[in-house]
Amino acid sequence: MFIKPWLARALFKKNRMLKGRSLNFKIIVLISIPIITVGLLFGTIRLLKHNPPVAKIEEGRKIIAKAIEAEADVYSPKELKLAEKYWKQAMDEWKLNNSKTAVFRKFKKTTALADLAIENAKIAKIKAQQTKSKLRIEVEKRIKELKETLKYIEFATSKLPLNHSIRKKLTPISIILHEAEMAYTRKNLIAAMEKVESISKKVVDLNQITTEVLHDYFKDFNQWVNLNEEMKNWSKTNNSVSLVVDKFSRKCIVYKAGRKHKEFDVELSVNWLGDKVQSGDRATPEGKYRVTKKKSGGKTTYHKSLEIDFPNAEDKLRFEQEKIKGIIPRNSRIGGSIAIHGGGGRGIDWTEGCVALENNDMDKLFLLCSVGSPVAIVGSLVSLDKIFEEFKKE
Repeated sequence: MFIKPWLARALFKKNRMLKGRSLNFKIIVLISIPIITVGLLFGTIRLLKHNPPVAKIEEGRKIIAKAIEAEADVYSPKELKLAEKYWKQAMDEWKLNNSKTAVFRKFKKTTALADLAIENAKIAKIKAQQTKSKLRIEVEKRIKELKETLKYIEFATSKLPLNHSIRKKLTPISIILHEAEMAYTRKNLIAAMEKVESISKKVVDLNQITTEVLHDYFKDFNQWVNLNEEMKNWSKTNNSVSLVVDKFSRKCIVYKAGRKHKEFDVELSVNWLGDKVQSGDRATPEGKYRVTKKKSGGKTTYHKSLEIDFPNAEDKLRFEQEKIKGIIPRNSRIGGSIAIHGGGGRGIDWTEGCVALENNDMDKLFLLCSVGSPVAIVGSLVSLDKIFEEFKKE
């Protein structure tokens, strides 16, 4: 078949054009493949790089919850609030980026905020635990100290007729201390500490007053011991009977021929702590006296009695000096009619200044004593140190 020259040229030209296009397409494809590959790789890396930090946000939430469980809201509120603030900001950033197209999402700031939330939540938890532990130790220590001090004051008031204001203050303080213990038991340490703080100064003041009263009272202890020895020696020298009334021990000791012959329980005046100052003070005097009268039957109100020579010359001199110094009013009277008598056994101190024995004991003492028998009334034959030893044993 014969092809015309012009047709052959046209076909040849068309064939060359087709070959050119095929070559161009191949070139484009060859160029595009790496570009697309790089683009896909870049996009994949970008997407992987900016995945939302779900795990960190959840970790932050859990650690904040643990911090709250450790009472960080009470013991480390500043750190907890900071952790909650960062966690909320992380959540806000997360939500903001989630609203964007995937390619344009950036979670770097979200991650940083989540890390800050985790860090501060951990600090809040640790600080709360440490603060609680320290507070628990401190509260326990303070409660123990207060209990020991109150026990000492209660012991002193049970042994000595201390100022009534001391006793009145003891009860409300003891109630608050009990409330502090209950709060501590319930692990409400802040409430426990608040109650402890509210009574601490009162307990310190009460303890100081009690201690001062005790030390002031026992300042004459050496004189009392010497007076006791004097009575013992007198009974030995005179082969007779002498008496020593120990107010603190509430005992009447009978010495006979230098030895302890008898010992009787006694009850004293309501306000026996310290020496008698004036009439009406309801105090039992201290000093060296002698029996001036023996009364029985209708001659005495309390079964039988041994009257003593209060006030003696020493009492009168001291009384006048105290009036001059203004310690007692100038119109005060010194008082008198002090005796050792029956009617005791009531279990309390009740007299106006006298020393009371049970009637059976008074019968025995009455027979042993004579007019002129020496009588020493002392504050205590037990030292303050010994009393503290007794307190520590209880």
